[in-house]
Amino acid sequence: MAVNGIVESEGAARRRRAQGAKADALQDALTSMDPQVAEWANEFVFGQVWKPGPLSFEEQLLVAIVALGATNNAGQLKNYVHGALQSGMDKEKIGQALRMLTVYAGFPYAINALTVLTECVSAHERNAMR
Repeated sequence: MAVNGIVESEGAARRRRAQGAKADALQDALTSMDPQVAEWANEFVFGQVWKPGPLSFEEQLLVAIVALGATNNAGQLKNYVHGALQSGMDKEKIGQALRMLTVYAGFPYAINALTVLTECVSAHERNAMR
């Protein structure tokens, strides 16, 4: 895929799809903190770990969302939920997966994750009305 005339890697393209509209700003921020970590995000995380396989892209995204919710990483969770909603993932599917955290991670983690989902859905719906 070419962005601004530059051919990007498959990993960068998958990262952009997973993180949605703010993917470039997120990657720029990561690059300014540590260019090596930014490269690893593209080439290892999204280039290798997220490579197409038995799990669909949506299933991989749902696994990432649940893992981020279970580890209480609200900032990263927000990025992925926005990406999921922008990719057309059903908010009810995300909600059901995050509700399951009550059993496997605990009520506080589930509540925090569901709060992020609620905020992201509200923002997504506001942007859709524009």
